[in-house]
Amino acid sequence: MAEATTTRPRPPLPEGWRPTLLSLRLAKKHPKLSRAVIKWEMSRAPRATGPGDLSDLIAPGQDRPADFPAYYIANPVHHMKGLHWMHPSMGHRLERMAEDFPLGKREQIRWWVESQVLDRGVTPRRILEVGAGTGATAFVYAQVFPDAEVIGVDLSPSVLRWARRRAEELDITNVRFYHMDSGDLSAFDDGSFDIVHESHLLHEMPSYQIRRTVEEMVRVTAPGGFLGFFDWAIPENDTDWRQRERMVRSNVEPFMLDYSRANHPEILAELGCEDIVMVERHSQSASWRARKGNLG
Repeated sequence: MAEATTTRPRPPLPEGWRPTLLSLRLAKKHPKLSRAVIKWEMSRAPRATGPGDLSDLIAPGQDRPADFPAYYIANPVHHMKGLHWMHPSMGHRLERMAEDFPLGKREQIRWWVESQVLDRGVTPRRILEVGAGTGATAFVYAQVFPDAEVIGVDLSPSVLRWARRRAEELDITNVRFYHMDSGDLSAFDDGSFDIVHESHLLHEMPSYQIRRTVEEMVRVTAPGGFLGFFDWAIPENDTDWRQRERMVRSNVEPFMLDYSRANHPEILAELGCEDIVMVERHSQSASWRARKGNLG
C-alpha cells in the first residue's frame, strides 16, 4: 500500500489518549464496575426516540427498515450487553466515545477530507457514508461539498435520530440519514455515488460481513470514484497483535481479531480498486483511500 503525501498543514494530534467517559476509563481494570457505570451514564444521558416500527428512518423507495443481523444483536460490545445499539441514549454515548479518537474530532476529519479529497480535485455529486454513526464525518463532507447530496446509513435507530438532531442544530441541509445494513445496500444502484466512506465500522463485525460491506461499498461507487476508510490500524507486529488481543478482553471487542486478519488492500484490489493509499496510522486509528477502477 502506498503512502499518502499532502502539503496541507494538519491540526496537531492530541498527546496520548484518555477516554472522557468514566465507564471506559474503568473498563480495563474494573469491568464489572464499568458495566454498572454504563447503566448509570445512559440513564442520565439525553435520548433520541421515534416510532417503534422505525418508519421515520426508512430510505426512499424502501417499504421497511433493514433486518438486524444476528451478530449485531447477540454479541456484547464495549461492556454493553443485549441490544445496546438500540438504547435511546446510544447516540449521545457514541458521540462522546467518538470524540476521544483523532478521527472522531471535527478538525481532524476536515483536514482529511480537504487534503485527501478536495485537494485531489474530486467534485462529488453524491456521497455515501456507511456506518455513519452520529454523523461527524458525513457533516464534514456535507460542509466541504455543499452542492453534493450526502447520505449516511447505520443500523442503530437512536444513533441515526441523534445524527438528524445534530444536522438540524448545525443547519446542514444537504445530508440525510437512513436505517440500512452495510452488507445490503440494494436500495442504491450500481455506481450511484461518487464517494463512499466507512467510519469505524468494519472492526465491529465478523469477517463475512466485512467482506460483504466492502463489496457493497465498491459496487455502489461510480467507476473512477473515491472510497475512504477510517478504522483501526491493521497489526504490523507481535506487539500490535498482543494489544488487539487485550482489547478483545478488556474492552469487549468480539470482532477485533477478525478485522485484524482481514487484508483490506487485497480485498479492494480484488474488487477492481486502484491507487490504494495508506493516509495515516497512529495508536488509535488508521485511514486509507482507494479509487474504483474505470472498468470496475
